[in-house]
Amino acid sequence: MVRPFGLLLVAVAASACRPDPEVAAPLAVVAPQLTGDWAEIIERGTIRLARRSWTGFETLPSQGLSTEQYRRLAEGFAARHGLVVDWVIAADMAEIFAVLDEGRADIAVHNITVLPSREERVAFSVPLTRSREWVIGRREDGVFGVAAGTAYVESLAAHYPDADRAPVPDDADPVTFGTLIETGEIDATIMDEAAARVVVRASPGVEKIRELPELHEHAWAVRKTNPRLKEALDGYLRERHSVDEQVLAHRDWPAVQDAKRLRMLTVNAPTTYYLWRGELLGYEYELVRLFADAHDLELEVVVARDTNALIDDLLAGRGDLIAAGLTPTPPREARGLSFSRPYLSIRETFVTAAAPITDLAGLAGRRIVVNPATSHAATLRTLTVPQPFAIDHVEQSTAAILSGVADGTYDATLVDGQHAELAATFDEELTLGLALEPAQGLAWAVRENSVDLLRELDAFIDENYRGYAFNVLRNKYFVNKRRMSRQREHRVTSDVLSPYDDIVRPLAQTAGFDWRLVVAQMYQESGFDPDRVSFAGARGLLQVLPSTAEEVGIDPGRLAEPEMGITAGVKYLAWTRERFPNLPVGEQLWFALAAYNAGPGHVRDGRRLAARLGLDSSLWFDNVERAMLKLAEPEYARSAAHGYVRGTEVVQYVGDIRDRFGAYVEYFRTLDRG
Repeated sequence: MVRPFGLLLVAVAASACRPDPEVAAPLAVVAPQLTGDWAEIIERGTIRLARRSWTGFETLPSQGLSTEQYRRLAEGFAARHGLVVDWVIAADMAEIFAVLDEGRADIAVHNITVLPSREERVAFSVPLTRSREWVIGRREDGVFGVAAGTAYVESLAAHYPDADRAPVPDDADPVTFGTLIETGEIDATIMDEAAARVVVRASPGVEKIRELPELHEHAWAVRKTNPRLKEALDGYLRERHSVDEQVLAHRDWPAVQDAKRLRMLTVNAPTTYYLWRGELLGYEYELVRLFADAHDLELEVVVARDTNALIDDLLAGRGDLIAAGLTPTPPREARGLSFSRPYLSIRETFVTAAAPITDLAGLAGRRIVVNPATSHAATLRTLTVPQPFAIDHVEQSTAAILSGVADGTYDATLVDGQHAELAATFDEELTLGLALEPAQGLAWAVRENSVDLLRELDAFIDENYRGYAFNVLRNKYFVNKRRMSRQREHRVTSDVLSPYDDIVRPLAQTAGFDWRLVVAQMYQESGFDPDRVSFAGARGLLQVLPSTAEEVGIDPGRLAEPEMGITAGVKYLAWTRERFPNLPVGEQLWFALAAYNAGPGHVRDGRRLAARLGLDSSLWFDNVERAMLKLAEPEYARSAAHGYVRGTEVVQYVGDIRDRFGAYVEYFRTLDRG
């Protein structure tokens, strides 16, 4: 994927510098030092909650409660007592405990391992989860690496007192440890089972060595001098959530209500559940969350390997319902599934990359590619057509088949209409054709003996079908608005690139960016429209999510103001650049832009995959961008720490900005020459 303006790296490197820490880093909240107990908190009307910075940007929960849900749980506690939340941001575990000790926060909202040494310092809430620790790596008789201040330091001392140890960054996340093991900087580490599973899956050469015997509880923390606060918090957590239950449980509606948690089985895909800029998204995920919220339930997501595994997991009791765009079929019902009323009506649609298939006669001589495990294969076999056509079976995902149609590998395919619409939104090579009749309904699935749960799901769908909330989600995920924004072009005829150049110049200079790069990105994000709001709720000229604005110290309510929106975007771009500190300055920019679009976790997955494919993980163009494209395919997404990502969008995003930036640079060179 060779692109022009190859000399731009030199120009960018010359203009870039290390950013001002106050710009690059999230802004910590300076809170007053108050150590009063529950009565004082109630009187002042504000509760201060401490959490780690940027935690949502690095995780896609494959099972269990997410960081987002911890946050909602804590805010629910505050709302229950009429308190306003003041979030206090901490860089690491040491600072989490420090802000608590010093009276700058009232509760540490984090997955903190309960240890005797810590119980001498703080009081813990009732446990939210329990887990064991794994030793993972290449060998346990080599060099260990664990981050200072974590519970793993004590575990290492207890089980490997004589082990050699190597220093690791205090803020290293689980995937970083996988990289350290792969590169030979350390031989092993210790971490909680859930995180360890992700690392073992995502990191070739990293294996589970052993499981440590201790079962650790994880909880939130308060000062030991705040017993009334702890009492109130424990009461709320016991009511809402308390301790994780057995992984395998066949539950009907009464058991779900008692646990106050609903377990949703799904797959990691663009219409179901995925991570985008730190936000958990997906049509199925948001729809089920509406149901959970309506019944005051926490939503736990359990990600299965593929559609066949979904059914196995449901029957085994790993979840309460399947929400993954399933069509009710007799074979699925025969396996013991019951289906809800349809929540989305779809028509199977033919997709090509050239002239559309507009009627059944147009199938003559065509080769229609489908996965044999889908209902589309069965549909094709039942069609009555004037002349024969070929059916090619490939065991690939819908996304991979559509990508093959777009690049000419496959002739045509048949997919659900919503998949076709979504794919065509992001790939203009795809052409939608004949939509078959009759329409079919997508439904949620439960075990056939979950009669009460099925009744509640049906009642929810009956009440909301084609209502406001359902229509908002359908428009959000399946209605194409992006192409319209691409129709607007801004022709440059002077030294003014945008109406906001005077705002961009000083902010970009302070952060070490060429201001023209930021303008190029601004056009890509919003078309210079400060009132633009994305499908996921990103706002302003640089399309910053409200949660991101909070992280960088900007009022989310002011993102539509040009200066505030640009300030937030430049700070976030500086932060994403710092996720790749060991790259050449010029390359940092492309990786920073990719991370701005998809989140740094997905880009790091792309780098790891690039290395496995024999590509250069330090170069974006023609290397990591090629790996990013593969992360949309289940074969590769399953082994990635952060799962599915729409790689074509990321690649196009970075490429378009680079090309536009290059055009700006060349234009200004022309102006300089007079």
